[in-house]
Amino acid sequence: MIYKAKKKDLNLLYQIEKNVFKDEIFSLSKESLRYHLNNNLIFIIKYEKINVGYCLWLERKKYYRLYSFAILPKYQGKGLASQLLKYCIEKLKEKSLQLEVRVSNEKAILLYERFAFKKVKVLKDYYKNENAYLMKRV
Repeated sequence: MIYKAKKKDLNLLYQIEKNVFKDEIFSLSKESLRYHLNNNLIFIIKYEKINVGYCLWLERKKYYRLYSFAILPKYQGKGLASQLLKYCIEKLKEKSLQLEVRVSNEKAILLYERFAFKKVKVLKDYYKNENAYLMKRV
């Protein structure tokens, strides 16, 4: 089951964020997640009655930008990221989609390419000590 996050989901989102991105400097704070709940789109995926992941989209004039995508490690490899991404593409189809991804994140790049995202640019030092690909789906 996939649903649009509401304010009551703040603690749940924060727990997923901390679990998935625990050692990352860009990990979202609870305040950042609160802001995004009020101003952007967050979709949560449930698996066996457990909330196991989310994706956060920023709406721009001509496109949506995937800002954060997380599936709890214990539930990765079950096709949940594909289900969630497919759902988002269907829901956000009135605009093009784009995202940034670490060049070393081969699993994510393959996922995005399976859903017709194309690498359009290398973003130098986008992450601390690492380049990123800008990927778009038109």
